[in-house]
Parts: sequence; C-alpha cells; structure tokens
Amino acid sequence: MTPEQIYVYTEEIYIHAQVALSNYATFQNVVADPRSRQSREAWVFLQGFLSHFGMVSKLLYAPSAREKMSKDRAKELRDYLDTNEESALNDRDARNAIEHLDERLDNWLSKEGKDILECVFENRVGYEFLQRDEWIIRRVYLIEEQVFMTEEKDGPKEMHLNPIVNELSRICVLCNEKLDGHKPYHMIMPNHG
Repeated sequence: MTPEQIYVYTEEIYIHAQVALSNYATFQNVVADPRSRQSREAWVFLQGFLSHFGMVSKLLYAPSAREKMSKDRAKELRDYLDTNEESALNDRDARNAIEHLDERLDNWLSKEGKDILECVFENRVGYEFLQRDEWIIRRVYLIEEQVFMTEEKDGPKEMHLNPIVNELSRICVLCNEKLDGHKPYHMIMPNHG
C-alpha cells in the first residue's frame, strides 16, 4: 500500500476503536447503576461497542480470505500496527454476534416454547440460577467477569470483553502515534476560526 492508503486505513481503525471504547465506557456506567442496568440503553451501547469493534476486526482480519486485496491489506495493516493472529481483535465470535444478528433473530424467533433472555447479572450465580434450557439467550452480560453471552446455532457462546477492550486501547494509542503530525495527503476542511 502507499503511505496515503496506510494513513487512511490507520485513521479509520483509530476512529472505530475510539468509538467502540467510548460506547463500552458508557455501557459500563449504565450497568454499574442498578437503576439503569436492565434498560434498553445498556444494549444500545454494547451493540455500538461490538459494531465498531467489528469494523476494526474486519480491517485487520479480512472477512473474506478469498479476496487477495482484502487479505493483503489486512496483513499489511497488522504488520504496521504490531498486531498478530492471536490478538483479541481477531475474536470472530464477538464480530459474528453483530454481523449475523439478523440470522440469529430469525432462528430465535422461530423456536416455539422458549422464552428469550436479555439480562444483566452481577455475577454468574444469578445466571446459573435459571433453568437455561428453557431460554434462548438474546443478550446476557455478567458484570463481574465482563462476559457477554448470546445464543448461536449450537447453544450459548461466551465472549470475554476485557481482552478486546485492552487491545482496542492499545491500538488507539499506536494509531494516534502513527497519525500524529504525518499527513501524506491534503485535506479540505472548514476553517475552525
């Protein structure tokens, strides 16, 4: 890639990582308060976090390995941003929780005789108290462990969010350092006078 292309991709990764982290911080504030933790707004911020994390993940780990351009771009960006295949940013389960939500909703809503669970629990004890075979897990969050759960075709999937948050934080700092004072192209922007 050219320096201009690397700059644009790095800037895009930085923007999505920052928005993801902002959404996660707000989500943490909402679920910390017992009065708001079960609100729809909690899920708004968690979904925002997962969506923007997903975009960072897509840029660094090409969703389609068949497309050479995407694969080459992802590899070059991972090298540029000191990120490897084992990074939490390559968490396909967390990315798929958003990318395939439409398919999951179709599947969940077609199940007769099962209720849908959407709940924030302080810890695993509250979650394990339920008769889990009677529920389809739309969204569950365990505050103590920072674990998000959702139902996949083969049952509930648990995702530890703290490693993703830590890696997004690291990538933000690195992107900011790489972008600072280095613009290989000209931008037209309104005067902030």
